Amino acid sequence: MSPLLLRYLVGCLLAFLGGHMINFGLVQWTQEVLQAPAWSGALLLVCFGLPIVFGWHGGALCDRVNPLRVVRAGHFGLMLAALTLAFTAWVPWMRREALAFASLAALFAGLSWSYAAPARLAYLPNLAPSDRLRSAAILFNVLTTVGFGGAPLLVGQVRQHFPWVTVFLVAVGLLLASVLCMVGLPAAHRAPGQSGVGSIREGWAYVRRTPIVLQLLAASAIAHLLMGPIQVIMPRYLDSALHLEPGARGVFLGLAAPSLIAGGLIALSLKRLAHPGRALLAGVVASALLCAVLANVTALPLAVAVFIGACVLAGSAVAFLAASLQDVSAEAYRGRVMASYAITTQFFPALSGLLSGLLLAALGPIPALGIYAACVSVVAVVAGLLMATLRSYRRTAPRS
Repeated sequence: MSPLLLRYLVGCLLAFLGGHMINFGLVQWTQEVLQAPAWSGALLLVCFGLPIVFGWHGGALCDRVNPLRVVRAGHFGLMLAALTLAFTAWVPWMRREALAFASLAALFAGLSWSYAAPARLAYLPNLAPSDRLRSAAILFNVLTTVGFGGAPLLVGQVRQHFPWVTVFLVAVGLLLASVLCMVGLPAAHRAPGQSGVGSIREGWAYVRRTPIVLQLLAASAIAHLLMGPIQVIMPRYLDSALHLEPGARGVFLGLAAPSLIAGGLIALSLKRLAHPGRALLAGVVASALLCAVLANVTALPLAVAVFIGACVLAGSAVAFLAASLQDVSAEAYRGRVMASYAITTQFFPALSGLLSGLLLAALGPIPALGIYAACVSVVAVVAGLLMATLRSYRRTAPRS
């Protein structure tokens, strides 16, 4: 791995940790200090919902200008969000004023994620040669999981010893360090193209006329439907089926992050696999089936084994997805394709959380987990049968 690529990946990891500290810290601070659980959900929706609207423009922008500039701008925007939260946590505002500042911070964070997420992926091929791009993309995906899983642990550790203002200042420090890691990286030159809505429509047209890209994005959407049960149904399942105390439930759910990382590392070891499309489809189906099996398990050791297996398979499938999209995307459209991928990783977990919540309210945790996972496995099998291009996809050199 080149020193420049290593420095970029370290910068991305620091930004993942700092950015997700903002998301998780915003929710916990709103609940703990302001006693406003409904607002915490609404603010999190702003953080993850704005990329669904503005992410398309972020991807189109990366195909016209140096995506590294977009990455830096997004990281500075996240720093502004963290500083706003630190200021709000430091000054004893009244509740209404605190909520206004928290909403402003969520707006800054959501807009920053909209542009930084696709730009990080779009810039990656400028540092990784074509024969190592797949490995770099898989490693990038592993670091994404590390950031997502490590941020809440970091928030908890800092909060245990320091006030909330320190939590948000730590996020500022991580984001500033990420920007410093990217100083001096080479610029990625882009040819001028359409701007605004025309560029976005051109990207959609490219996806529609490129079956392998379209089917990889569809597979990403299905794979991320498995995120909702972990967040919504699993805590209640652990209480009802396994009778675990809150601390034990936290440890059980904490197994998800290292298991997802292990799945990504397995995919990295299989980077030369001839048919990654079949591997990722099999991983999604098997992960969903294991989640359905988990609903009928009442023994803790077996439940742990099944849960770890489901997360490892899901992690490997998502890693194959990210790497394959880098391989097959034309350079001129890479930013818009990566924006589409980033949106699937944000919208479909949110949708699955909503569907899981509705099933949980109607049926209870055990039937909800079994029925939801079985439905996802059926959807994955049917999609796999229909996606002939993805099944027959063989790894080749990246397109240009």
